[in-house]
Amino acid sequence: MWGSGLGSLVIIGKWFLLGLGALTVAAWAGCVRLGRRGRLVTAATASLAFLLTLATVADVVNAHYGYLPRLDDVVGVKSWPTASSRDTVAAAPVRTHPQGSVVSLPVPGRRSGFGTQQALVYLPPQYFSEPTARFPVVYLLHGSPGVPVDWYRADRAAQTGAWLAYRRRPAIFVAPRLSHGWLDDSECVDRPSEHIETYLIDDVIPTIDARLRVRDDRADRIFAGMSAGGFCALNLGLRHRDLVGTIVDMSGMDKPTHDGGMVGLFGHRRDLAEVVAANTPALYADHLPPSPPTRIWFDSGLSDHEALGDTRAMAATLGRRPGFTVMLRLRPGAHDFGVWRPALREGLAWALEPGADVQVRLGAVHPQHRSTAKT
Repeated sequence: MWGSGLGSLVIIGKWFLLGLGALTVAAWAGCVRLGRRGRLVTAATASLAFLLTLATVADVVNAHYGYLPRLDDVVGVKSWPTASSRDTVAAAPVRTHPQGSVVSLPVPGRRSGFGTQQALVYLPPQYFSEPTARFPVVYLLHGSPGVPVDWYRADRAAQTGAWLAYRRRPAIFVAPRLSHGWLDDSECVDRPSEHIETYLIDDVIPTIDARLRVRDDRADRIFAGMSAGGFCALNLGLRHRDLVGTIVDMSGMDKPTHDGGMVGLFGHRRDLAEVVAANTPALYADHLPPSPPTRIWFDSGLSDHEALGDTRAMAATLGRRPGFTVMLRLRPGAHDFGVWRPALREGLAWALEPGADVQVRLGAVHPQHRSTAKT
């Protein structure tokens, strides 16, 4: 695999955290011992101890969520293979990309007015070696707080893409921008400040269909999301079943959630109740028609008190509906990337399985049966 040297150092492991903690304790002890050698020495030692304390606390939080696993991720170095956008339009095989590569693709927001945003696109190795082949597309919808690069840093999407390609399930991954900023919670809906649903449906998908060698049938289009992005994948996937055949919902809620409430999300409008209901799967899922057939992989951590109940409820509701193939996967963990990394791999392996089971299957996989594949 790619990545080597100091940048590959895993900074959320037990031994790294213990070592950082030991350095912090040693620095404070040195501060006490050197306290009598002058103010300058004391100030310098105290400053080092303070910085190490901040680093230790920050890394403990980082380790809890698994957000930036390696040193490369912290300093902003790309730990995944990249390619030129020119390689995506080559008419003949280009230089080899044995693990696939990630390219940055501008997506104009012509219909949505969202402006031109960069999508991070993973292309499997077969995209470069087989210039006439077409591939299914997985749209990776980030959470909030979040940005597209989260999929490649914390969720290791490029590694998952390479793993799938090696098992002859190659797919294109598209991680579009779904908000103006890291803290902007759009819920992937059309609201006064930004039209994200329109951007994804009317701008992103047509751009990808036109620019890349994709299979543009709904059966080969997958929406996958984590946390708030899981809600996005579920809500938009159900609202646009004519475009999307499969949904992978990882720890998503069954309703829109926003710090400013529904008025803060949709604005003051006379039809607010109707708009909220139309974007609340918990309210409309039980009335969905059986056609076109839709497949959904639900995934959640057993300690995720925020999403576990909603995940189970939605799996039960849609599992009863004709026309839906539902899988419910519960695994040890909480609301973090320790759950979402294996969930993405297992969910997409199921979604991309040739001739996948078309019968409705509903039920939690017992934790002791979880995948042993390395993430």
